[in-house]
Amino acid sequence: MLLRQSVLACLICTTSFSVAAKDLVSDGVDYGKLSGGLMAAHVITGDENGFDPSQGSAYMATLKYHSPSFSGFSFGLGEYLVGDLFGLSEFTPSDPTDKLARGLFVTDDGSSKGLLGEVFLQYKNGMVGVKAGRQMVDTPLTKASYSTMPNFYGAAMADIKPTEDLSFKLGQITEMSFGARTMTEWGLIGEGTPTAGVGIKPDTIGQAEFHSISTAAVGKGTEDTNGLTVIGATYKGFKNVSLSAWDFYADDIANNVYLEGDLTIPSDAWKGKFKLSAQFLNQSEEGDALAGDLDYSMFGLKASFGTKKWSAYAAANVSDGDTHFLNAFGGDPAYTSSIFSRNAYRENVDAYKLGVSYSPMKGVKLMANYANYGQSDTLGFGSKKVASVTDAEEFDVVAVYKPNKDWMFKTFYANRTSEYDGAGGTERTQGHWRVIATYKF
Repeated sequence: MLLRQSVLACLICTTSFSVAAKDLVSDGVDYGKLSGGLMAAHVITGDENGFDPSQGSAYMATLKYHSPSFSGFSFGLGEYLVGDLFGLSEFTPSDPTDKLARGLFVTDDGSSKGLLGEVFLQYKNGMVGVKAGRQMVDTPLTKASYSTMPNFYGAAMADIKPTEDLSFKLGQITEMSFGARTMTEWGLIGEGTPTAGVGIKPDTIGQAEFHSISTAAVGKGTEDTNGLTVIGATYKGFKNVSLSAWDFYADDIANNVYLEGDLTIPSDAWKGKFKLSAQFLNQSEEGDALAGDLDYSMFGLKASFGTKKWSAYAAANVSDGDTHFLNAFGGDPAYTSSIFSRNAYRENVDAYKLGVSYSPMKGVKLMANYANYGQSDTLGFGSKKVASVTDAEEFDVVAVYKPNKDWMFKTFYANRTSEYDGAGGTERTQGHWRVIATYKF
């Protein structure tokens, strides 16, 4: 089996996409730009315990068009297609310990499903930029790592920069489309808690399709609310210092406040730089409190040092309050998050994380990370209400090869122990090895 999967991994790494980047220009007239790419991901192996995904192969193809600017106005389209790669995944495995990496797909049977995830009108002029329509949204509570298809949002977002040192982001988000990894965020990373980037089990309302913010956060049968209001400010007027403050108001659900500060100290002797960072996240219920009781705070500190060849960091998060954090809109700002763990958003957690990276040659980067989260007071696995029984921890090793700006090859191994490992007599550990190849044009 391992030999067969290794051969398939090699096949993925040689998969190519034959379209080249193209600026649409004819007779000196600019008609816009066409871009896109292809991603392939394959699970080489995993612990066969019915918890750790031990098989699955998927692809994502993208094609995007962005028009030229007319008096500052332009528009864009982006189509995303995700499905099973070459029919390699087993969706009805005979072995009950065999578990599909469902977080690579947006359908239960691996059938290809497309989404016009980006349809927007954009305006840019001097210090103002506005983007309205379906899009990806870059804020601390709407941005996180993804596997194949990402999350998309129906939103109107504005970037305003009145001075060189001060910038604002304002917006209203009314819709959300769950990407592929949200299934992993619910069932594996979040372990049935609404803490890992999604508030409900995604397939209960459907992935790669748009839902109101209230439905995305709470589930079916919820009346539409006024969505998610975003206000953010960043100030860089002090030398080597960046300060940012955000407020995310989810109508009738919760108010979320996020603060972050960075201090960078260049080191001529080491030809690198030190960076000290601090973060604070608070959530409280609002209005009709459709998600129930919410009372959560998290503090974080991170110290890092890096050069062109290597880097190292140490980070810590501490959470308190009477509940977990309802992390329903795809974000992940916590310093101690790792590939398969986001436990800092659970109730009463003391977490720390250590990591190093090294680049032995141009285009190659090797990384190793260790995180420990202790035990939380959050009950896992949805209606089963499983209590934590042991410390949660994760160790990851990652290798990335990027021969040029278009190609990227990545492999990682993650070894993880769930805080619910052994609860109810169920083993919940991971020894997961995956390979990914991407091409962009």
